[in-house]
Amino acid sequence: MEPVTLVATDLDGTFLNTQKKVSDLNREAISKLKKHGILFGIASGRPVETVRAMLKEWKIEDSVSFIMGMNGGVVYDLRQRTKEEYHLLDGEVVLDIIHFFQDLDVDFWILEGATRYTNRTSIETQEHARLFGETEIEIDLEPYLQNNTCNKLIIHCEKEYMPIVLERAKHYKNDACIGFLTANNLFEYVDPRINKGFGIKKVAKHFGVKLENCVAFGDEQNDKEMLENVGMGVCMQNGSQDVKNASAVVSPYTNDESAVARFVEENILKENMDVIL
Repeated sequence: MEPVTLVATDLDGTFLNTQKKVSDLNREAISKLKKHGILFGIASGRPVETVRAMLKEWKIEDSVSFIMGMNGGVVYDLRQRTKEEYHLLDGEVVLDIIHFFQDLDVDFWILEGATRYTNRTSIETQEHARLFGETEIEIDLEPYLQNNTCNKLIIHCEKEYMPIVLERAKHYKNDACIGFLTANNLFEYVDPRINKGFGIKKVAKHFGVKLENCVAFGDEQNDKEMLENVGMGVCMQNGSQDVKNASAVVSPYTNDESAVARFVEENILKENMDVIL
């Protein structure tokens, strides 16, 4: 394995356990990365604002150097406190997608910072928003999106209903966007240039490191490009099969077994024992 200078990890299903918490093992492992001079950051579909707000609760704020949010559409440097956004979706494109799916039993979510704007709210979705550090507000998305832009559109539904959404998505054709599954109840649309592979390239360039010296962890379809573009892409044991197939390594451990920490300890730190700051 190439010397490691940067580590990036997905959150849900990867670095966080099923209770959306950071394990003690994961927390300790990334703290050691910093002591070895290795950059560590989050690569998530969440907004950078909500991830940043959760770092203190997770007790990892001192170990994180960057946040890649919105599936690669936003990069935030915690040291310099700088934020860069790339390739936003035009509001008219988002409205076209909404019109195509609006007869289905789904919710549409637009994230702006820590605010989740939706066409339909409920106690369940409000609780879900709070779990992710967001505030959910029901609005008329039609006037909101006119003459506006956003990072992405999220289509939410019950997981049992997702096959219907996926079948409908097969028939939506628009070169201005691309859709993909990010959870068993979430389907998202972004600009076709945006993915975590794009994001990790921006992160590497920002910090002046080579992609072959980067390690990334993930589990779902939206992590695939990131795992393919780094020197070592690691998929969780609980990851989807297509992501496992695209990864250099499939961990024998799940996110509930601190798979990230185990790989860091057994591979990255052992290779960097001679570099301690």
